Amino acid sequence: MIDADKTQASPPRVLLVDDEQMVLDSLSNFLRLETDYDVFTYDSPTRALSMLRDESVDLVVSDFLMPGMDGLEFLAEVKRMYPETPRILLTGYADKENAIKGINEVGLYQYIEKPWDNDQIKLIIHNGLAQKTLKEALNKKIHELDSVLLQRDTLAQNQELLKKEMELARQLQQKILPDCFPDSNGLSFVTKYQPALEIGGDFYDILSLADGRYALLVADVTGHGIQAAMSTTLLKFVFSNFKGRHTCAGEIITGMNQGLYQILPSGMFVAALVATIDPETAECSIVNAGLPRPYFLRKKSQSVESIFSDGLLLGIVDNDAYQPSEELKVRLEPGDRLVFFTDGLTEVENSNEEQFDDGFLKKVLTQNQGKTAERIIDHLMVSAKEFSRPDYTWDDVTILAIEKA
Repeated sequence: MIDADKTQASPPRVLLVDDEQMVLDSLSNFLRLETDYDVFTYDSPTRALSMLRDESVDLVVSDFLMPGMDGLEFLAEVKRMYPETPRILLTGYADKENAIKGINEVGLYQYIEKPWDNDQIKLIIHNGLAQKTLKEALNKKIHELDSVLLQRDTLAQNQELLKKEMELARQLQQKILPDCFPDSNGLSFVTKYQPALEIGGDFYDILSLADGRYALLVADVTGHGIQAAMSTTLLKFVFSNFKGRHTCAGEIITGMNQGLYQILPSGMFVAALVATIDPETAECSIVNAGLPRPYFLRKKSQSVESIFSDGLLLGIVDNDAYQPSEELKVRLEPGDRLVFFTDGLTEVENSNEEQFDDGFLKKVLTQNQGKTAERIIDHLMVSAKEFSRPDYTWDDVTILAIEKA
């Protein structure tokens, strides 16, 4: 997790607005005790807006029901004044339905039901501040790198600078990929990541959920080059918000869609697949949002089956219009493997303009059914390279396999 407190030059400024003084005192005292935030409190949305006309803050927390102007109206005005400032709504359970209806209009970062849990609200505020800081830093870096690329062909002196910037971007991307995967109760995870250039738009990750299950992500950001690669950092941040939660694959996909819809640069989308797996039962739930269909290799029947689960890419529409694909469940028995991959593998073309899709790919998997997941991935890559025409321009390729011992 990125530490928002350390990435800002001065302490983050947090604005709290609630017409109940007891609520303001409780939350502000807790934040001042537990963090180094500069906390500002107002019991009136009107007075808070007056303050915001003169100075900015880094995050706003507002109550929903207040006299004169409700929380959604207030936060909509905050959005108009400071579009990039994360906005959090406090709401009672009885107000939840009305609050949810207005969430997409206001573009909330999060809403929290009263009574809140102190640790939860502290984490949500921390993550909101970190997201704002990260997005500002990434936008600045993207602008700087794009400026270098624009001048590269005409300014020879920028060649060395570009090389250094690309290397920095590559190092950043390598650091956000997981160093290792858990080996739990006979489950093992194997990956192969091959970017087309020094940096790529593919991404994979794993995190632990509250009940001992794992959540896996395989994703492909549309486009190429620096902007796509830097956007994978945003992808990791959005996915990491689900660490330690009680949730499911469908909720993760839906939550990621809303987060990416709000923060991705215009015109950029994400094809993604989320799978949750229980190491005790080896039951895996899969929701796909635009990636090629994964394959399930069953040892007992020696079968190779594609798993049908197709959904809309992430970040195109907000959650009012987004409908995730059906959550499909499979259970791995000893010797079974699940194989996930991005379209950089399936779209490889040969000299006859055929693609390395279901027919060719399934044949390779069938021929290597008895091999380990690591060997299967190696054979997929070798076979795809042998299949490709000599002048084929490769896209990023990511393959992730789960194996039950």
